[in-house]
Amino acid sequence: MSDARQLEQATSTCAACPRACGSACPVVDATKREALSAFGKMSAAHLVVTGRRPLDADAALAAHACTGCGRCTSFCSHENDVATALFSARRQAVKAGLQPKGAASTLATFQQAQNPFGRELGALVATWRAQGPVRHPLFPGCSALVKRPALIEHTLTVAAAFGAPMGVARSAGRCCGYPLYAVGALEGFTAHARAVAESFSQTPEVTVLDAGCAYTLRRLYPRVGVAMATRVKTVVEVLHENLPHAPGKPPLPERVGYHDACHLGRGLSLYDEPRALLARAAAEVREAPFVRREAGCSGGGGLLPRTMNETATEVARRQALAFDDGAAVTVVSACPTSTRMFERAGRRAADLVSLLERWVSQP
Repeated sequence: MSDARQLEQATSTCAACPRACGSACPVVDATKREALSAFGKMSAAHLVVTGRRPLDADAALAAHACTGCGRCTSFCSHENDVATALFSARRQAVKAGLQPKGAASTLATFQQAQNPFGRELGALVATWRAQGPVRHPLFPGCSALVKRPALIEHTLTVAAAFGAPMGVARSAGRCCGYPLYAVGALEGFTAHARAVAESFSQTPEVTVLDAGCAYTLRRLYPRVGVAMATRVKTVVEVLHENLPHAPGKPPLPERVGYHDACHLGRGLSLYDEPRALLARAAAEVREAPFVRREAGCSGGGGLLPRTMNETATEVARRQALAFDDGAAVTVVSACPTSTRMFERAGRRAADLVSLLERWVSQP
C-alpha cells in the first residue's frame, strides 16, 4: 500500500469514528479545543488528503498539534496509528511552506548543522570518548549532549557501579534524525537514517540513553526501509540486566512518582525494567492513575515544545498533577526530554539515571 493510500485510510478511520478515544489526546486535554483532538486533527487531515479542503495554516497547525505519544492508539478499538498519519501529513506542510514557525526553524537548523541545536556535536563527544575499549558503547543523544551533559556522567558512574562499564561511542556525534521525522521531512529523514546506520556499521552493539533516540533507531528506521546492523539497546535494559551486580545499598529515603515515558513505554514496551531499577533506589514509588500503555504524556515529543510551547508545558503540568496527593513527590522519568518538560512546568523532577547515581554514590 502506498504512503498516500495509508494516510487516507488512517485519517478516514478517525474521521468516521464516534470519538471513542475520548480525551486520550494530551493536547486536547491541555487546550480544551475539540479541533485538536485525535478526531479533529485526523478529520482535517482527511479532508486535505482527499482534496475536499485546501491545505491552509489552520490545517497545518492541526497536524502539528501532536506529540506522537501514541496514547490515543492505546484507547482506540482499531489501534489506529494517529501519530504516524499526522507526521506523514506534515510532509504537505513542508512542501507548501505552511509549517508553524517553530517547525520551519527546526528544519532549517537541522539542514545546516545536521542536528536541531545548531551545535558541533562531534566536539562535545570528543570530551567524553573512552580512553580504551568498553563493553557498552554509549549513544547519549544530542539532547543530553547539549542540554544535560551531567546526565552522561551519571550514566557512566551508574554503569560502572553495576559492572557494565560504558564509554561514549565514537559515532555518537550524529543526531538520530527524529526531528526530521517529526517535522515531516521524510525523504531527508530516510537519507539521514542511512548515514547514521552506516556510521555504526562497525559497532556490533550500542547502548542508547535517550528513549526518543532508541525508539527512532529501533522503530522508525525500519519504517523507512533502513536496517541497523548494530544491535540497539537502551541504558535501562543494560542496567536492568546487570541489576544483580548493583551495590547492596539501602534505598534513598525519598518519595517518587514514576512516569512512563511515551517512547520508552508505548514505543519500546519497556515498563517493568525501569520500575525494577527505581524500586532499588527509592524508598517509596508511586504510580499515576493511568500507567503503562495508557500513561499520560509529558508534552516533549513531536516538536510540540517548538510549535506550541505553552501547550506543551501545560501538558507536562497536567501529567505531573497525576502524582499529587498532598505529599511532596519527585516525578522520575527514564527520558531526559520528559524530565526537562516537568522541570519547565515548575515541578521537581529527576532522571532515573541521576537518581540511581545518587543511590550508588551514597556512603
